[in-house]
Amino acid sequence: MTTPEMKPRVIQRKKLSDEVFEQLLNLIREEDMQPGDSMPTERELMALFGVGRPVVREAMQRLAGMGIISIRHGERSRIARVDMHSMIEQIDLTARHMLSSSSKNIDYLLEARIFFESGIAKIAAQKANAIDLTRLQHALDAMRNAPTHEEFVLSDMAFHQELARISGNPIYMAVSEAVFQWMADFRGEMLNFKPRDVTQKEHEDIYRCVAAHDPIAAEKAMIEHLDHVLMKSA
Repeated sequence: MTTPEMKPRVIQRKKLSDEVFEQLLNLIREEDMQPGDSMPTERELMALFGVGRPVVREAMQRLAGMGIISIRHGERSRIARVDMHSMIEQIDLTARHMLSSSSKNIDYLLEARIFFESGIAKIAAQKANAIDLTRLQHALDAMRNAPTHEEFVLSDMAFHQELARISGNPIYMAVSEAVFQWMADFRGEMLNFKPRDVTQKEHEDIYRCVAAHDPIAAEKAMIEHLDHVLMKSA
């Protein structure tokens, strides 16, 4: 019986800083460290992992870059306070790189926006109270009275973000804001290319459905409002 010929395989060795980074993540989880808790000092980490200061610093900088810890000169590093907006900030540069690398990725974002926004409108119709409706009406009034196209677009965005706020879900609010910003940067012309009176009427239709607490109608009105996005990008 002959032994089959084996192709050589290259085993990739991890950098010491990568191993320390993973150990630090485990330490944070195992110790159930909370925002504001102090991390061990550099000297303590050097002794704990048996590595030099540059390795510890590289691993700590990576944690800071991910928003997991905050580093201040002359103070101990601490576990960072993370909310949904800061989480989105951590992926912002990567998302922009992805969107700039292919127009197809922008099309995917536009398609996702329709699904996302229609769901938010549906939830808003279920949850909106009198104060929420007043805030939505103020956004509509700002659109109607906007003296410039730029201010009209900003008021348009404010209306959509107000719908996300009504959901009470911080993930929806943070994602809504990020999607609008990415669209403004990469496909700004699609945020509002219809005549103002048409866009205004579509927003008022969405508002009426939300005010009537009709989630199905609100979802449909939002889809009809955003349907131009995919048609224009096709």
